[in-house]
Amino acid sequence: MALPKLEAVRYTTELPITKKKADFRPFLVKEQKVLLSALEGEDDKTIQSSMFDLIKACVYNEDELKLDYLPLTDVEWLFVQIRIKSAGETADLLLGCDCHEEARTQVQVDLRNLTIHEGNQESTIEITEDIGINLSYPNIISLQNSTDDINSNDIFNMLAACVESIYDGDEVHTREDFDQKELMEFMESLSTEQFERIQGFFEDMPRLVNKVSYECSECGKTQDRELQGISDFFG
Repeated sequence: MALPKLEAVRYTTELPITKKKADFRPFLVKEQKVLLSALEGEDDKTIQSSMFDLIKACVYNEDELKLDYLPLTDVEWLFVQIRIKSAGETADLLLGCDCHEEARTQVQVDLRNLTIHEGNQESTIEITEDIGINLSYPNIISLQNSTDDINSNDIFNMLAACVESIYDGDEVHTREDFDQKELMEFMESLSTEQFERIQGFFEDMPRLVNKVSYECSECGKTQDRELQGISDFFG
C-alpha cells in the first residue's frame, strides 16, 4: 500500500519593491538540508546559489515573477517569508559586542519585524547636462555572473549590468542599441566623480532592515544593532 502524499500549504506575499504577488509553499526537509549544508560551509557563493535554488523550488509563479530579474531586495524578502512559514518567525543569532573581540550573545530575532530602508537615490543619474544613465537594481543574474572572490572588476561589471539605457539629449540608447564592449568603454571613460554618482545609487538602494536591542552576556552593556540583508539575519 502506497504511503499518503502530503499537500503543501500555499501562501502569498507582496514583494516590497515591484509590488508583485508571489505564491509560495514552505520548503521541504530535503531542501532545508541542502541549505543548512551550504550554511555550514560558509562559502558565500554556495550559500547564495542554494538560497536561490530553494526559492525557485518553493515559488509557484516563478515565470510570472521573472524571478531571475527581480531586485535582490524582493528576492531576500521572499526568502524570509518562506523561512518564516517553514521554520518559524524567529531566528537565533550570535551577536557581538565592542567589550572584546570574542564576545558573543545569543539573541532571538523576530523576522516579522523586518522593515524596508527606502533608498533616496533617483534611478536616473546625470553624467553631464545632456548625458545620463538609467539604472535598475541588481538581480540574481548580475550576482551569479560574479566570481567566488568578488573583486573590483566584479563590482564594475555588476554596475554595468544594471545599466538600462543611456541618453544623450533627446536620443535614448537602450541595451539593444549597444554591446558589452561599447558599454564598458563608456563606463571606463567616466571621471571618478561621475562614477561615484553611479555608486551612490547602489549604496543607498532599498534593503531589508531589522533593528534589535540586546544585553551583552559578557559585560551587561545594552547593544543596539541594525541587521541588514540575509547574511545578517541568518549569519
